[in-house]
Amino acid sequence: MKKLFLIPMSVCWLYFMSITVALISILLSILGSVFVPNGVLDNLLGFLTTLGDAGFVGLITLITCVGQYYLAYWLYLFFKTKAT
Repeated sequence: MKKLFLIPMSVCWLYFMSITVALISILLSILGSVFVPNGVLDNLLGFLTTLGDAGFVGLITLITCVGQYYLAYWLYLFFKTKAT
């Protein structure tokens, strides 16, 4: 029965790590734009401006995007404790 929790645990871990890798790559792209202009910072600021202009819907979207990151992490920890 405990092995049944390994599948959702691994899916949550993969989702959490993919978001972590995406955030690290965005950070490295922004830092790399100091040496090579690549437009990542302009696109990120444009995205945040669009969310800000959307008002309450933008706030809900931002909370949903950030909440998925934490939800995946906490579900991974929950399934990890159930699998051991």
